[in-house]
Amino acid sequence: MGRTKTYDRDEVTDRAMHLFWERGYHAASTRDLADAMGINSYSVYAEFGSKEQLYVQAMDRYHELIVTRHFGGMEAEGASIDEIEAVLDYFGGGPEVTASKLGCLACNAAVELAPTIEMSRLSTDRYLERVSKAFRNALQNARVEGRLTHGAPIDELAAFMTVIVTGMLVLIRAGSDPVFLRASRSQALERLGQFISST
Repeated sequence: MGRTKTYDRDEVTDRAMHLFWERGYHAASTRDLADAMGINSYSVYAEFGSKEQLYVQAMDRYHELIVTRHFGGMEAEGASIDEIEAVLDYFGGGPEVTASKLGCLACNAAVELAPTIEMSRLSTDRYLERVSKAFRNALQNARVEGRLTHGAPIDELAAFMTVIVTGMLVLIRAGSDPVFLRASRSQALERLGQFISST
């Protein structure tokens, strides 16, 4: 007879996600993860197969919960300039505005090359594709609404905004001087403003 689960899979995955986010993949041992998850090491392997697969599931939860929280507004059907400005204001506002000091789990994985170089690349690609698509959605809507000029370079602006936000998250994780975050926000808004329609 198999053991009866006494835990919720999503709940323990969320706990693992936060430990990976805080410490990184390599510094979070299986024992540390089991302790943080409130289960034993046997259950970790029985439920997820390996530390690597747990990390994959944690990254999925990160996208489901955290990436959606931060960028879901720009992914919405009616997203426009206001949603873009809200994202730039949040990440570029400095520590008193930004809730998390941990940066971005996907960005951290790219820096750490975790759990492997190949999986890190795939994770980074997934994150950048999603964020740039969110910016494109909001920018395209703004152009349709007439809030951006017809000639606004949507793809280039989306890529630029994605790089700016990604850089902000790395700086947040590093605990850098907020002046760099505010300057990045200012320059991003100035670039966007070049294509704001005056009509």
